[in-house]
Amino acid sequence: MLKSIARFTTPFFILMYILSLLTNEVQFLFGVITNYSFCNNVQHGEEERHLNTIHSCVIHLWPDAKEHLEFIRCTEQQSLKGAPVEALWKGCSEKLRLNEEIINKCYTAGFGYKLLLQYANETAHLKPPQEYVPWVVVNNQPLGQDFENFVKYVCQAYKGDHKPAACNAQSSNLSPTIYTLPQPPVIPVVDFYKLALQWPPSVCSSTLNCKLPIPTEFKICGIWAQDAHDMPVPPYNARKPCTYPQPILTRPPLQQLLSGDIALWNQLPTLWPDLVLIGSDFEFWFKEWMKHGTCSDFAQHPLSYFQSALQLRTNLNSAMGLTRGSTYTVQQVVDTVFRFIGASPQISCSKHKRTNVLLLGELFICNGRPRPSYIFGRPQNCSNLFYGRCNSGSDTIEFP
Repeated sequence: MLKSIARFTTPFFILMYILSLLTNEVQFLFGVITNYSFCNNVQHGEEERHLNTIHSCVIHLWPDAKEHLEFIRCTEQQSLKGAPVEALWKGCSEKLRLNEEIINKCYTAGFGYKLLLQYANETAHLKPPQEYVPWVVVNNQPLGQDFENFVKYVCQAYKGDHKPAACNAQSSNLSPTIYTLPQPPVIPVVDFYKLALQWPPSVCSSTLNCKLPIPTEFKICGIWAQDAHDMPVPPYNARKPCTYPQPILTRPPLQQLLSGDIALWNQLPTLWPDLVLIGSDFEFWFKEWMKHGTCSDFAQHPLSYFQSALQLRTNLNSAMGLTRGSTYTVQQVVDTVFRFIGASPQISCSKHKRTNVLLLGELFICNGRPRPSYIFGRPQNCSNLFYGRCNSGSDTIEFP
């Protein structure tokens, strides 16, 4: 009996494989693959997070792979048809006679999300570590770019007396066809983005020696690709490329590209300036691109990276509803900004260089991954509300 030999960071290829063959032998083959997980790198928004959480509940409640894989297969089929998440999973539970009430209880009580985080943690600690998705591992050995041939590796690892027919096809060089949807360029696990906004009167009184005059509206500091643990996605590394072909990594082509868009080139210094006295606007943009753009969804589209940041900023109030010269608690700032954008921001505090008074230094507006048109949707709640020198919602901060 084969036990726990294969692990998947997404169920997608299992499902497409089953859909393409639909034979008892294949179902048996996957019935013996008993341990797979998909990480919490939800790449397509809240609906996918919802469905992945439901999947986590079903895997926990019905650990037999034959049962939960059939449920996942059913929901993926309906999802490809565009069915609403709530309707599709309930329809599949009814079809397969899985108790809808206990699935829903698992989801609404938050237990499913804890399971999802558990799977994410398991994936995050793979050795060797996950580099991209899909990431298929057989007997602790990653298949890398050969993941589409995973049946061959499973069959090689199978030690039972009677191999399934799918394995016999492998030995006869009759490799079953795996049907997949077109995949985007392989990129790291981007979960969401942060639009980083700095308040010039604060940062110029605490951490920066600034040019004059000092602006009195929020300015862009960057747009950062973050993973599911709210950590920055690492920049491009040629030894472990996150995208193909290689993104722009030198100054001249980026400058030529940006300056070729006259409207963008004229807006960038206004909305995304380098505040530092001896700083260069373009150098600031180039560093942000290198650090946060080269392994993002925009890696092959630098213009869209900068255009999207400007569009997000243009849609926001210049002071986010806050009154200059006022004192707030951190929670009051969060609540005020929430009324303007419909989501909770992350707050970063800094200390005044002379008085040591806490200041509101930066706001981070969190957004899910962009749509294929590289347009962001509505902001979402940031998972961590404090950053920098802020420690709690009751901290008192000034807004100079």
